Order: sequence, then C-alpha cells, then structure tokens
Amino acid sequence: MSGRDLEHTERALRRVAHILRLAHTAVSRATALPTMPGAGLERGMVALSGALGELRHETDDLAAADASAGTIEDADLRSVVTDMYVGQDAGRIGLLVRQIGDIAWARRSRGPLPDALRFRVRDLGDDCLALVGRAADVVELSAPRTVMDRQAEGIDRRQQELCRVLLSGGDSLAVRDAVDAAVLGRCYQECAQRAVAVARHVALLQETAPGR
Repeated sequence: MSGRDLEHTERALRRVAHILRLAHTAVSRATALPTMPGAGLERGMVALSGALGELRHETDDLAAADASAGTIEDADLRSVVTDMYVGQDAGRIGLLVRQIGDIAWARRSRGPLPDALRFRVRDLGDDCLALVGRAADVVELSAPRTVMDRQAEGIDRRQQELCRVLLSGGDSLAVRDAVDAAVLGRCYQECAQRAVAVARHVALLQETAPGR
C-alpha cells in the first residue's frame, strides 16, 4: 500500500469511528427520554437536538469534502464510495433517532407505554445503544466483529418478540400505544442495522486496500 493510500484509509477510519461515536451519543440521549419527567424531558430534548446537530454536521461534511475535490474524476474513489455509504447510513440513523425523540415528546401527556410494551422497547433501546458502541469499537479498535454480529441477531429476536406481543394483544392494547411501540422498535432495529452496515463497510475498506 502506498503512503497516500494508507493515509486515505487511516483518515477514513478515524472519521467513521468519530461519526459512530456521535451516533452512539445521540442514541444514548434518545433512550434516556422516556424516563424523564416534565422539565427533565425538555432538557433531554435539547440535549438530543445538540447531539443530532453534531452528527448531521459530520455527515454533511462528508458530502462537502467530496464536492471540494472538483470533478468526480479527480476524487479518490475509495474515499468517495466510503463517504457515500457512511453518510447515508449515519444520516439515516440521525433521522431515526429524531423520530424516537419525537415520540417521547408526543407521549409526555399520555404517560408511559404499558409494561408489556415498555420493557420490551426499553430492552431494544439498550441493545441498540450497546451495538452502536460496539460498531464504533470495531472500526476504531479493530474489535472482533463476531460480538457485533451476535448483538445484531439478538436485536432481531427482540424485535420479533415485540411484534408477537403487538399482534396478539387484541383489545388489551390501545392502538396509539401499539403504534408507538412498533415504530420505536423498528427505529431501534434499523439504527442497529445501519451501524453494523457502517462497520462492515469499513472492514471491506481495509480488506480491499491496495497492496493487501
């Protein structure tokens, strides 16, 4: 691998790890919201907006960096492809986390979800947070991907369990509660999937480095 290729790859790894850390912070802010009462929820939403702003700034910078390269033919191909994949996945995580925050804010006058849903959604959120952190470790510290993959499988199982409860709930569940739980579950699941996709792309970036 040439010195320039190595520099491009190392810079990409640092940038992606930083973006995943920002995503982890945003997910952390979002998962804390349902337990915050009154003024605490307002402060939590402000903190969430700040975290999402930092994440969006970084994903916007990916596009700006590629645009500043002039014509597409002048840009480094591996950097352009990486920025495209990472920017789209991280940007989507930001949108999903925003949706989680919006649901928490909308429910401030309705109270918590019923226990049958609340604990399952909480566990999905906790697992999602752990997986996003693991994805950042995979990128930054070259942590084993097998743990991340097992965590992803666990989240899929939890989502199936939540879906089973929703579909079998019948008249015992309010429609609004069921819809909120379903959306939250899918948001957490997709956040995890997007973080895994970013980590797997970085693994490919390293495996396909020139001279390997």
